[in-house]
Amino acid sequence: MKIAIIDDVLECRSEIQLCLHRFFSDHYEDESLCVTEFSGGEDFLSAFQKAAYDLIFIDQYMQGFSGIDTARQIRQRDDLVTLVFITTSRDHAIESYQVRAGGYMLKPFSYEAFEQTMLLLGIARLRNARFICVQDEKILLREIFWCDMDGHYVQIHTRQRGILRFRVPFGLVADKLLAYPQFLTCYKGGIVNLDHVERINDLDFLLINGEKVLFSKRDKKKIKSDYHTYLFQKAREEGLL
Repeated sequence: MKIAIIDDVLECRSEIQLCLHRFFSDHYEDESLCVTEFSGGEDFLSAFQKAAYDLIFIDQYMQGFSGIDTARQIRQRDDLVTLVFITTSRDHAIESYQVRAGGYMLKPFSYEAFEQTMLLLGIARLRNARFICVQDEKILLREIFWCDMDGHYVQIHTRQRGILRFRVPFGLVADKLLAYPQFLTCYKGGIVNLDHVERINDLDFLLINGEKVLFSKRDKKKIKSDYHTYLFQKAREEGLL
């Protein structure tokens, strides 16, 4: 998950970092975090691009751009990214609704308050909106059944758009997909989305659309172990929500 923290106080940024790592360790231990810190709104906005982050924490009182000013400019470029204000005053809570903030926390805050805010955000919803971009084509992760190679082409088998073909190196697509825990390499040049697996057979995955995706006999033991580990973690996460 890609997260930005915008706060001009180093200690506050560090505290949010600690809470984030504790929260994901407690609730989503398979989630890889990429957290980037910024010391002010101008600093952040100079580098910000649409869809670059899943979640942005913003302090209200900073030198230069305030948190609300920063959020307004973020919203001009990205309608979907989730914003959470962390500040010392309740005075801007109503303004935060105007930029569709997902949370508003008061400093100083306890880990329990941080945890509750994160749970209310709905991490599953954030995950559901994720996508990859291949040759300027945006593909939602939840739409992908599996991925394989056909000669010089990468084929992405999707729920609604059929098979999408791209003349790109397989490794480029693999790097994008394997950054997410639901994707598993089943053989050289083949990746399956475990969220769409109905069951695992002796040497293949049966997908919910009826397709079968083979996996390597040599790696059978590890693949089955990885699959069951993913199912356990997913069930654990659902039980905690």
